[in-house]
Amino acid sequence: MTEKLFDLTKVEYRLVILPPTGAAIDITNLIESCHHEELDGELSAKVNVRMKNIKRADGWIHQHVYLAKRLVLEAKSAGKSFTEIFRGSIYNWKTIAENHTIEFIAYDPNYNIMQSKEHFYFKDGISGGTSIKTIANDMGVPLGQIDGPNAALTKKMYNGNVGNTIAQRLEESKEKGDGDYVVRSTKGKLESIKKGSNTTVYEITDTTADGGYDMHSSENLVTVVKIYGNSSEDKRPAVSATKTGKTEFGKVQEILYKSNFKNAGEADKAANTLLKERGKPEIERGVNHPDIPWVRKGDVIMVASGTIGGMKDGKQTSINCIVESVSRDVEKGIMTLILEGNK
Repeated sequence: MTEKLFDLTKVEYRLVILPPTGAAIDITNLIESCHHEELDGELSAKVNVRMKNIKRADGWIHQHVYLAKRLVLEAKSAGKSFTEIFRGSIYNWKTIAENHTIEFIAYDPNYNIMQSKEHFYFKDGISGGTSIKTIANDMGVPLGQIDGPNAALTKKMYNGNVGNTIAQRLEESKEKGDGDYVVRSTKGKLESIKKGSNTTVYEITDTTADGGYDMHSSENLVTVVKIYGNSSEDKRPAVSATKTGKTEFGKVQEILYKSNFKNAGEADKAANTLLKERGKPEIERGVNHPDIPWVRKGDVIMVASGTIGGMKDGKQTSINCIVESVSRDVEKGIMTLILEGNK
């Protein structure tokens, strides 16, 4: 469902501290600056805040705004109720005596996964979605909606950063043609959803957009994929198949090994996926716009702004774009979206 824009000048925000006991503490009126980010390549969203440090009846406010304290950032448009857009805990805290302020950084619960290291071994046939469930349970992170990935993967040992393990499982699933998924946190629970599966789709045009850019690059292009037999360190394996895409931008080759797949059919599928994903110029787009607090990383939106868009009957039309990153200035009510063209 394409959503018409509400009155962008009447968006309200609320930042609330959630003490272990007692009533929630609304610190909205104490905020001097607040930035919220969901960035591509990072499992965890974060909030950066600078606020006044005032004295209350029960002491200074900084006693309640400290490491490990939980908080919720909410937003609403005119006539609506507040809805949560971020839930997390404080990981970095600083007071500044000269101007009686507090600066802190909060991350959602996925941060601990992003920072942790561990060994994980997944047997043959375990999907990316099941792997994510295993990791979340092992790390003690509550699970939310897990839509996938669902393709069966080959057995493999992973060690080191747990966030990288999740990223690798997502990429391996994508190579098998299982689509593009985003891992993020919603209401404190880890979720893995297919990109562009949001039911409410917002449309952005030059009428409300405040600038942007449109970059096209062929630097990471792959136009030919060779599939070899078994991977070998001491001799060159035989070529099993060669897949060729569009070579109008030149011949750039990638290689796959059948031994990394269950059968030749899966290897062919992976080669075709590579050509589909990297066989054309990469597109990165950015748009500045009054904040729509409910736009998230992984969402699809419709855009017709600058050179971003299509043409029909001599008029610019909106195209679907996937949101790769969101950065919002809560005080100014401005968001910057990094987009991947969904062509």
